[in-house]
Amino acid sequence: MRSRRRCVPFGHTFASLAAGAVTVALALVGAAPVAAGPWDGVTAWETAFIERIVDGDTMIVRDEVTGATSRIRLLGINAPEIDTAQHGGKCGGWQAKDVLTGLLPVGTKVRLLSADRSSTGKNSRPQRVVLAVNPQTGEFDQDIAWAMAERGWGVWFTLAKEAAMSSLYRAVVAGAQARGEGIWNRALCGAVEQPEANIELRIARGPVSSAPTDEWVVVRNVGATAVDLTDWTLRDAGNQGWFSFPGGTVLAPGDYRVVRTGAGTAGLPAPQDLYANTKVRLYPDPGTGTALVGDGAYLLDRFGNFRFWREYPCTVDCGEDPLKGQVVIEDMSLGKKKGAKRVRTQWIRLVNRGAATQCLDGFRIQTQDRWYRPAPGTCLAPGSRWTLHVGAGIPDTANAYWGLTQPAFYTNGTVALVSDRDQTIGRRAW
Repeated sequence: MRSRRRCVPFGHTFASLAAGAVTVALALVGAAPVAAGPWDGVTAWETAFIERIVDGDTMIVRDEVTGATSRIRLLGINAPEIDTAQHGGKCGGWQAKDVLTGLLPVGTKVRLLSADRSSTGKNSRPQRVVLAVNPQTGEFDQDIAWAMAERGWGVWFTLAKEAAMSSLYRAVVAGAQARGEGIWNRALCGAVEQPEANIELRIARGPVSSAPTDEWVVVRNVGATAVDLTDWTLRDAGNQGWFSFPGGTVLAPGDYRVVRTGAGTAGLPAPQDLYANTKVRLYPDPGTGTALVGDGAYLLDRFGNFRFWREYPCTVDCGEDPLKGQVVIEDMSLGKKKGAKRVRTQWIRLVNRGAATQCLDGFRIQTQDRWYRPAPGTCLAPGSRWTLHVGAGIPDTANAYWGLTQPAFYTNGTVALVSDRDQTIGRRAW
């Protein structure tokens, strides 16, 4: 059966949801791809009864037809873990389980949907949208993941083949973040330590085929006081990449660390480099499809409280330039003659016309299907210029070298400065 119902979050009427969905869609226009309808392409596969709640995003259900039991994982969010015999728990884990238990008491009848019936997660758990019956309508239109996200009990979590409703889940999570609800309450699991801390996260993704060390998160102190990150944790939306900062990680104002996903030796090749020693890349390409795919970087304090985060791609206020309009493409050269000489004479120059230093952490220069990402720590002081040369050379603070052996710019084309949230900040066409 093809489900076309617009599911109603707990405590909302159908009319209020419809209005909210329109608002979300309008906010996303021009920022990120949006499906024709939030539940288009999602099919109902099973009807079942709740047997047990495992944690904030997992449940045991009994199939209404076959009587078989299965372990179901919610699509759309990732709730904090509870402690078990196999692993420790996370801040908010038990609270999330309690909330889900209240939403789905044992015996509750639910409908399970997905775009692909074969969608499974860890330990082959079927991944499903879970709908409960709305007592006001008598229909399966109460979206459980939405209800959990609205209460702040999960981070936004996407899968490429199950992303039909990602735009709406992202908007609901953003609302909980803004209100400081659930896990977004920075004092949920202990007193707020270093309340004056002001940390900026930037995600630098590599090309799809790149190695895990070719993606990283820059963690920069943009505040006025030093911040001690000892035993603070950096994670993505999933459960594969968790990194704990070693003792003595103190960032003075303006200082930063580069946490690379793959394996390596701390302090190499640059003193700021750290390694999460994760075997696979964590941050997927958003792609160009109709559904929203993305991820986030989250910084948690010693108590496990969510303190700072960065999510991509941009979905709200995407016209807002994170560099505040200060850094622009000033000039470029298509090169002279042909071959190697043309490569050596191609370049693109940025200038900071503002009054504050701006850093290019996570940004990229993009032309056609080629990317160049400035090295971590590339910052432009007021009035300064930074030139990317297409050929090889020895870099310094004002010059970087792409190292290509073929031209990057041809007879016609475009080059763009793109943020880590896939916002085009500047563009030059010829």
